[in-house]
Amino acid sequence: MMYDQREKALRDYQWAIESARREGREEGREEGREVGREEGREVGREEGREEGREEGREEGVLIGKIQLLQQLLDESPTPTAQLSRRSVAELDALVSRLQERLRRRGV
Repeated sequence: MMYDQREKALRDYQWAIESARREGREEGREEGREVGREEGREVGREEGREEGREEGREEGVLIGKIQLLQQLLDESPTPTAQLSRRSVAELDALVSRLQERLRRRGV
């Protein structure tokens, strides 16, 4: 009877240890997921900032070209604030049109 009680106590102890390990692993996984989400968000924010800076630089270059081309065509340069409301594609198209006008003028 004492042997059986001892065996039961050992099995109960092993079960408690395994349960604690499973619970610890699950908590660790959950914490890892949370940390991973936070790190992922931060990486995403940084990538977004970099893309915004790159697009801003591209926009600034296009605006500068437009204003220079307008001056070369003896036009009043469009204010930067007005041009900055346009998309990069629109600015690029405007640069192309102004360049073409300048080429035709020189012919």
